[in-house]
Amino acid sequence: MDITNIKITRGNPLIMGASVIGNKVNFAITAKNTSQCKVILYDRETGKEEQLSFEASQVIGNVHAMSVEGLDYRKYDYNFIVDGNIVTDLYAKSLSGKKEWGVQPQNLRGTIIDDDYDWEGDGPLHHPFDETIIYRLHVRGFTKHKSAKSKHPGTYLGIVDKIPYLKELGITMIELMPAYEFNEVYVEKQPTSMKGSFSIPNEKLNYWGYTDGYIFSPKASYAYAKESGSEVDEFKYMVKELHKNGIEVSMEFFFPEGTNPTLILDCLHYWVMSYHIDGIHANCEPAVMKMIQTDNLLSDTKIFTYSFAADTDFYNDRPEIKNLANFNDDFMVTARRFLKGDEDMLNTISYKIKANPPGVAYVNYVANHNTFTLFDMVSYDRKYNEDNGENNNDGAVYNYSWNCGFEGETRKKKVMDLRKKQMKNALALVLLSQGVPMIYAGDEMCNSQKGNNNPYCLDNEISWTNWNTNACAKEIFAYTKAMIKFRKEHKILHMPEELRLMDYKSYGLPDMSYHGSKAWYPDFAHINRHFSAMYCGVYAMEAGRDEEADVYVAYNMHWEPQKFGIPSARKKKKWELLCTTDSNTAYDGDRIFTAQPRSVAILIAK
Repeated sequence: MDITNIKITRGNPLIMGASVIGNKVNFAITAKNTSQCKVILYDRETGKEEQLSFEASQVIGNVHAMSVEGLDYRKYDYNFIVDGNIVTDLYAKSLSGKKEWGVQPQNLRGTIIDDDYDWEGDGPLHHPFDETIIYRLHVRGFTKHKSAKSKHPGTYLGIVDKIPYLKELGITMIELMPAYEFNEVYVEKQPTSMKGSFSIPNEKLNYWGYTDGYIFSPKASYAYAKESGSEVDEFKYMVKELHKNGIEVSMEFFFPEGTNPTLILDCLHYWVMSYHIDGIHANCEPAVMKMIQTDNLLSDTKIFTYSFAADTDFYNDRPEIKNLANFNDDFMVTARRFLKGDEDMLNTISYKIKANPPGVAYVNYVANHNTFTLFDMVSYDRKYNEDNGENNNDGAVYNYSWNCGFEGETRKKKVMDLRKKQMKNALALVLLSQGVPMIYAGDEMCNSQKGNNNPYCLDNEISWTNWNTNACAKEIFAYTKAMIKFRKEHKILHMPEELRLMDYKSYGLPDMSYHGSKAWYPDFAHINRHFSAMYCGVYAMEAGRDEEADVYVAYNMHWEPQKFGIPSARKKKKWELLCTTDSNTAYDGDRIFTAQPRSVAILIAK
């Protein structure tokens, strides 16, 4: 190791970690100003070490910063030494020792990287929320299953392999569950009955990534190439290729309670600026969330969480941009209860399909990572989490699911036909509602976790996405694709602003209206399980489109056929049955429409 020709001066204390600036490397770490701090460099070829000490003149407050000129940084990894203890940099942009998935690192060190990358003019896409279709996935699990037939299984390049599939489906944004360097292997203490012993260590896997880690560095084990720093370019390449195909990228972050707010904001700024991500899904304390939502640099980045108030009033230099959104568990619970025929659900579900408040978008879904998948939601009444090693005590006890008459896997045609219909009904609720639709990876092709609603510690075929190609999967995929296409073609189904249930433009019809057994008379009594919604297409002209057809959607979650009153169409047009989740449905243009049990039907005025 030869560092005799380097020159060390005072560094920039505002740029934390190790950053390449021209021909210099800026090192900065936070520690008490009385601490003795050093940089330790590791020669990758020889293993030799060299230490560089921070001088008193390089300490400002609690930040120690030095600038090293002439260092051939590509040859070295680094750590900090604080009062004699080796500390891995929380701001490290890449890490050595983390290349293998599921292996406890022995020599964890930061890698000094140059952020230069040929983006070819790329930048965030800025799709508005009302034009967004989200597809949520786990980077490893998305293409790890052999059925994925990916050239690069379980990696960022595996996602690139599936871009044609995502485009065919109609996706405009993918959201990645944690894909930075989280600590997937941790040791938990298990009690023991041995006298004189209090516990025994037990290694456990955190497959999902909701734990601590190094939040500036893309997860190296998710990269196909294993060279030092390769995960950085591979992640950027993935984002660039997705952007070329009109698909945004959102990243989910988990910040444990007590995480330094400055660290969090620095992290989010870095990912937006260096990786061109379009969205941030932040799990953090409310006070920190307030900082994120009012941050100027993030004012046109989509910010997702679970806790924004619907009437959020926030500082934004571009108030015309709606960039805050809530993941909507309430929609999921309401939709599942309505689907299985619970009483007194009409008032709630009719509001949920319309909800689109001005300050905060709602992300609607019927399945997520910590619930039953869509297929399991219609196949299991109870959870089966024994493989998690917690005696089936983990995970949500009640999932608002219904097995359609048989628990678990079956080939009974009557049961499977009902399950297919219920999955279509669920997808219709999501894709015909005004909020932002989100599909959990694999739900569009009948992915099952065998009744496990919490596979947070499983890295196997239960947690991996199964790319089913059976007849049921093909049918559900085709239906999902068609419904996304229908949504995109009818702007009235995804307006920028919430519909008012009023004819405030004097077009002859309200923008949206509810109906029941009689036209214009919805009956939301607790015993009813059917209602319909009509959308006046002319209101979509306000969103810059030509006038489009009026749409009428009948929802019948009763186990018996129900009659619906059909309003007269505008301008002497005629209602036609466009599609239905029950093939036995027919419509002859009369003012009365009969919906089959547990079905959704769409009529269009032509």
